[in-house]
Formats: sequence, structure tokens, C-alpha cells
Amino acid sequence: MKFLLESNLSKLAKWLRFLGHDVKVLQGEINLKDLSLNQDRVFITTSRRWERTLKKLKMEYLVVPRHDWEVQLCLVIKKFSLEPSLKLNLCAYCGSKLKPVPKEEVKDRVPPRAYESAYDFTLCPHCGSVFWKGTHYGRMVKMLEKAMSRC
Repeated sequence: MKFLLESNLSKLAKWLRFLGHDVKVLQGEINLKDLSLNQDRVFITTSRRWERTLKKLKMEYLVVPRHDWEVQLCLVIKKFSLEPSLKLNLCAYCGSKLKPVPKEEVKDRVPPRAYESAYDFTLCPHCGSVFWKGTHYGRMVKMLEKAMSRC
């Protein structure tokens, strides 16, 4: 699914990308032009201010609470029947498709302990970020489970 989020929802954007969804984050003031150019996306906001405009554009949207990313994530997953499982196939920062890389290729870009113990290294071809499945993966699964229990 494709989403359009306002800039104050960056943590939600990151988690939706962890789940494998295409997310675009609007920077700065939201305007009619930005919304019109992204009508193929579901707009997620913390404000009802744009509701009338979104209805006129026939744009799907969801209003979420402002300060609780866990409830935000749970509401999005439930509302759009998304699978609550980590795909980790998109860059958490820019949303580009990650490319698998041999760990030797990123040795100088990751902490030594991660290099020794981690697996499944991936690289973002757009922003250059490196990701790997390490000890934090289990914590991420627990965070997702906690979020899902919140709504």
C-alpha cells in the first residue's frame, strides 16, 4: 500500500517502511498541490483540517492521534488490513528498495561487533544507508507486538 504522511509522523513512516509499504513524507506546509499530486496514496494526518478537501479530492485518509506512534501504527494496520510483520525490504530513511550485499562489502561501514555477529546485510542504493539483521531484530519484533496490543 502507498501512504502520504505529514512530517510530524516520521516514526510512523519508518515503521510502515519496516512493514514493506511505500511511504512519502511531506516536508513543510501541506498544500492542495501536494495532495493533488499524490491522490494514489492514503494520506495520514494528525489534523482534521484537511478533511473537507480530502473528501472533495476523493482521497483516502486517516486521522491518527498526535503523540503515540504505537497507537498510530496499530490504527493504520487495522484500518487497512495490513500484515503486521517485518519485511525490512525498504530503506527506513528514504524508502528505496534495499539491495542485498555481501558482508565483506560493508565491513568498513558497520560496527565490528555487528560485522562479526549479524547477517542479511542490505544497502540502500539511494542514500547509502546500510542495514543488517542483528540483535536488535528481536527487539523490533517485540516493539511491533506491543504496538499491535495497544488498539
